[in-house]
Amino acid sequence: MLKSSLVGLAALAVLSAAAPAAAQTAPTVEPYTFVAQWNLPRAQWGAFLADFDKNTKPVLEKHAAAGTLISWGAFESIVHEPDGYTHGVWWSSTSYAGIEKARLELVRTAAASASMAAATGHRDFYLRSIAGGGKPASGEGYLSVASYLIKAGKGQEWKQVFDKNTKPLYDELVAKGTLVGYSIDVEDVHTESPMRRHVVTVTPSAEADDQFVAAMDAASAKLTPEERKTRGLTMEALLEPGAHRDMYSRILRHWSK
Repeated sequence: MLKSSLVGLAALAVLSAAAPAAAQTAPTVEPYTFVAQWNLPRAQWGAFLADFDKNTKPVLEKHAAAGTLISWGAFESIVHEPDGYTHGVWWSSTSYAGIEKARLELVRTAAASASMAAATGHRDFYLRSIAGGGKPASGEGYLSVASYLIKAGKGQEWKQVFDKNTKPLYDELVAKGTLVGYSIDVEDVHTESPMRRHVVTVTPSAEADDQFVAAMDAASAKLTPEERKTRGLTMEALLEPGAHRDMYSRILRHWSK
C-alpha cells in the first residue's frame, strides 16, 4: 500500500541508489511555499473546484505568467480525519515578496468563494524547501506528504543521509516521469516543532503511485540482513518514535515551472 511504503521512506535513506547527473533537478534556491487549508462541509465539496477556477486560479496564473510564482495547486483530501482539513491551495515563490504579493490578492478574491466562506476550520503553513527536484508540469495528480519528527540535533545528519542515498532514487523517478516533483519542507514560520520534516511527492496519476511504491519496494528488497539491521539502528537514532504522519490528497489543478 502507498501509505505503508511512505512510512518506510526515511528507512530507505540508508539505501544507495545511483542516478545519472542529468536527472538532478534540485532548485538553485530554497523556495517558499504557502499552504492554505480549509475544513469544508460536505455540501460544499463540489463547489470548491468551481470557486477555485473562477476566483483563485486566475490570480495564480497571472502571477505565474509574471514570474512571481514558480508553482501552485489546489487539492482535496482523500484520507479524512474528524477534525482535519478537506481542501487546500498552495503557491510557491523564490521570495517572501512573491508569496505576499499573491497572498494579498488571493485574500481579496476569496471573499467571492462561497465554499471557503462556509469553512468550519482553517489553517496555514509557511514552508521553506531545503531539498527538491522536478520538471515543468500542469494538470491533475496526487499529493503525498510524509511528515517526520527528527530528534534534537539530528536534522543535518538526517538531511545528509537523504541527500546521499535517497535523493538519487527520487531524481531517477522524476527523470522517468513517475514523479512530477518532490521536496523536503520545513516550516519557515513555526507552528509546530522546528524538527518536523515534510517529505512531499507529486505524481501524475494513481498508476504512477503504484510505480513509485514498486520502485521503493525494489530498492528495499536489495537490502542484505546486515543492511536491514543498520537501517533500523539509523532510524532509531534519527527519528522520534511514533511521530510519523501522512497526508494523501488528489490534486485538482496544478502548475509548476
